[in-house]
Amino acid sequence: MSMGSKGGTGKTTAMLLIADWLLLNGKRVQVIEADLENSGKAGGISHWFNDCLKLDIRSPRECDMVMEAAAENEYTIIDLPANSGAEIKQWWKEVITPEVLVELKVDVIAVGSITPYPGSTGGIFDWSAVLKDSCKYLIAKNMMHAKIQNFSDYYDSKAGQLFRKSFFPYEIKISTLLQEAMQQLVKTALRPSAAIEDKSIPLLLRQRIKNWYQSVFDQLEGLNIFRHFS
Repeated sequence: MSMGSKGGTGKTTAMLLIADWLLLNGKRVQVIEADLENSGKAGGISHWFNDCLKLDIRSPRECDMVMEAAAENEYTIIDLPANSGAEIKQWWKEVITPEVLVELKVDVIAVGSITPYPGSTGGIFDWSAVLKDSCKYLIAKNMMHAKIQNFSDYYDSKAGQLFRKSFFPYEIKISTLLQEAMQQLVKTALRPSAAIEDKSIPLLLRQRIKNWYQSVFDQLEGLNIFRHFS
């Protein structure tokens, strides 16, 4: 699941790429849209998946349904809205115990997306204070909005150092995709790996899209964070 931190950090892009990679590897994936304000729009993950399940995490029962879906599917991808927290954090504290996760046979990976800009990491550190060691952490370093490569809030701040020392997060980097290529990708509403077969997209833009997602796929392939699910 994504950690619903600051908006504009690329968390939906990260979840889209992870879901696409899993599907390309033949995994059974249920995608859940919890960002209902962006549902169906390019900013929401349901833009890319027609069979997306939509749930309102302001409802405790629909929070339960998130975990029930995770128990029923090989993989479940849930994209939370930006700045979400109070409702689902309280639900997690009250309901999601280590014993519950064991009985459901669910392993949780919390995905946080950060940028080099100040302020993009705070929500992730707040989430980790609730989730603690009940999950693994995957940090997507989003280079799509800046040429700056120094993620100082993540690497240099006391909070960032404590987070990394405590939880040993996995990391991937999402590079910049040319704006025109992203516009074409959004227009098709196809997963990146499927969009490269769409001849309505100019060939060289398709190649840019392929290079972009393949870089992330190669990184995911090199991590062992998903291997115990195989």
